[in-house]
Amino acid sequence: MNVGNTGRRGHQQRIAILWICIGLFFLRVIGQVEVLLLSPPWLPPMNDWYSGLLPYPLLLPAQIALLMLMSVLVVREMRTEGLAFARPERWRTWVRRFALVYFVVMVSRLAIQLFRGADDVIAAGGIPVAFHWVLALFLLVLSRTDRH
Repeated sequence: MNVGNTGRRGHQQRIAILWICIGLFFLRVIGQVEVLLLSPPWLPPMNDWYSGLLPYPLLLPAQIALLMLMSVLVVREMRTEGLAFARPERWRTWVRRFALVYFVVMVSRLAIQLFRGADDVIAAGGIPVAFHWVLALFLLVLSRTDRH
């Protein structure tokens, strides 16, 4: 077995997952804008798309900035293939722990809202929570190393 090919395949898989996370988050942002501007009947209403913690006029630019940052990070990861670039283990450990806590907090948020009497998962904040999980996955994958 060629270890170099395994490392390259692992790197390509990481990059693919990171781009999928960006694509999913981009679809969420587009869906949110579509609901705001067009209110199509086949999409949930605007109040189901975000928690309201940040007013939408501030949330949208923050989401766009986040998409840009995520894209820059993935392009940087793509350019490091085969190089001796490695983030410090301390950084990777911190990001992994943050992502896991972030995921658990979002699970708890959903469970609390359901317990408080939300009619269904969507009404309990299922859309924002699902995309927070996408962001947590992005961080988990970003913090992984290609070495096996």
